[in-house]
Amino acid sequence: MMIMKYRMVINKAVLITVLLVPCQLSAMSLGRFGDITQIAVPLKAIGFALYKNDAYGFGQAIEGAIYTSALTHALKCSVQRERPNGKNGSFPSGHTSAAAQGAAFLQYRYGVGYGMPAWLLTGVVGYSRVEGKHHYWSDVAAGAALAAGVQYLVTREEINLSQFIVIPQWSDKYSGIQLSFRY
Repeated sequence: MMIMKYRMVINKAVLITVLLVPCQLSAMSLGRFGDITQIAVPLKAIGFALYKNDAYGFGQAIEGAIYTSALTHALKCSVQRERPNGKNGSFPSGHTSAAAQGAAFLQYRYGVGYGMPAWLLTGVVGYSRVEGKHHYWSDVAAGAALAAGVQYLVTREEINLSQFIVIPQWSDKYSGIQLSFRY
């Protein structure tokens, strides 16, 4: 009985997402949709935690967004991979990592029925970045994996800011980050 109810929630969420995305894409360009959705997915996750009166989850969503953004930008500065359009800052995809963070939070905190539609939207964001020649597929996959990993640590393992330190390092010869973690 519980499995059937769970499947119904997932099916409804996926159906709504599949029906809404083409409607939105017909009204705007794919690139614009990706730009908006990279922000909308994590805001939806944060808003959903507020709607559920889940203060602890709200904090985890915010914390995951901060860590994901910081690591994404630290990697962009460190790796300095050229984009398909010739500009710098390709690896990892920031748009994808932002959307994936919200999707991962919804999945890890509230279940796959809530996370699946957000993951579908994250896939559209990633596709928009590759199609627009802003990223390679490996950039998109890395952004999604980074966000999912960070949010897993924050939500499931309950890692918080007091447990680790990120120290950026650079000189004329190298750049990188030093991570220290206490458990």
